[in-house]
Parts: sequence; structure tokens; C-alpha cells
Amino acid sequence: MAKAIVLRRNGGYLLAVLPASHHLRLADLRASFGDDIAMATESEIDRLFADCARGAVPAAGICYGLDVIVDDSIQMQPEIYIEAGDHETLLHLGRAQFACLTAGCLHGRFSTHD
Repeated sequence: MAKAIVLRRNGGYLLAVLPASHHLRLADLRASFGDDIAMATESEIDRLFADCARGAVPAAGICYGLDVIVDDSIQMQPEIYIEAGDHETLLHLGRAQFACLTAGCLHGRFSTHD
């Protein structure tokens, strides 16, 4: 299962995609991609994802015109599930499909497993 976290960056927004079992390491993101990265507020997220249920941000930021950064640890999974805009529907992707969805996205190591 992948989760998406909305971040503010350089006056815009960025979607970080990482395994749902991991925690975001904001310091690692800042070290790799600049200090101007912060968590978006709930109201910002609600505005960006107005067609989604609160807290059900799909890991398909490109569909919303957002830059996306993918944690390297998720790319090795044979199958990936992402929320489809609500808390009841999941989108199932194979590794190759997820790679196509995230082609051209930034990549890095910025999460840790609990």
C-alpha cells in the first residue's frame, strides 16, 4: 500500500509517495531537494483534492498537476495499491504499471519503516 503526503515547496505543492508502513523523514527530503519543503495544511489538501474524501489523497499527483517524488523503497514492491480518492476504493498496480505512472518523477530515500 502506498500513501501520498502533500508538501509545500517553492510556493507550490509536491506529492511524496511512500509505503504506508513508513514514516516521512522531512529532514532527508530537505537535504536532497532544498530547505523550502513543509507539510501542507488540511485546508490546502482539501482545496487541491476537492474531488476526494478527506485524507484519501491518491498517489497519482500527475493527475492533479503536482510534482511527485517517489521513495525508492516502494519501487521494489511487486504490487502496489493506492487510494482512489475515497476510503473504500483501491487501485491495484503492478510494478511496471506503477513505474509508468511515476515515470519522470523525482526519486529518493526519504522514509523509514516503523
